[in-house]
Amino acid sequence: MVTVFDLDDTLYDEIDFVKSGFWAVASSISNVPQEPFDFMWNLFLKEGSGSIFNKLIEHFHLQISIEFLILTYRTHTPNITLADETIILLNKAKSFGSTALITDGMAQMQIQKFNVLGLSKWIDYPIFTDLYNTSKPNPLPFEMVMKHFKNENKFIYCSDNPKKDFFAPNQLDWLTIRYKNSYGIYRDILSNATYETTSRLAIIPLIQNYLFEK
Repeated sequence: MVTVFDLDDTLYDEIDFVKSGFWAVASSISNVPQEPFDFMWNLFLKEGSGSIFNKLIEHFHLQISIEFLILTYRTHTPNITLADETIILLNKAKSFGSTALITDGMAQMQIQKFNVLGLSKWIDYPIFTDLYNTSKPNPLPFEMVMKHFKNENKFIYCSDNPKKDFFAPNQLDWLTIRYKNSYGIYRDILSNATYETTSRLAIIPLIQNYLFEK
């Protein structure tokens, strides 16, 4: 059996990366970063992530390009950690069989997150879809997992986003588990996974039951 995880808002809360990125941006433009950080954070809470950097430049009259701010955000070393329940989940998943990861997003950014979180301790086969010029819901990364673990016949995908994450694994007859992250931007979207849970720990018995299912 192979348990495959998404990264953002599944193994850690992406809101922590957003905060970390805003602080990196604020520190790059000011020796007193609290004010620009608060500006970005309050704007994010009110309006989402759409045009924060444009408004930051305008509000603080910055002589700097938006491309620089975006690059700073995406390439900074993030201040993120795994929750205790994520570590328990990963340990259990590893004890049940093989593990993999499929994550979209800029490869450098996603690899940086992977490394900072120390996920190589648990993940046997990480796939950063950007390196293969693809992204979910394209079935390619899921097919890559099946090819890599060609002797396995049970696959599970644990993720958070019903808009793109579960179409391919559902079609490939995987078990799909939606972790409904209460902090995530997709929390109000109806699930199309086999199971849904609001607790990472509740994923464990679902994996275990599938392992012993005939």
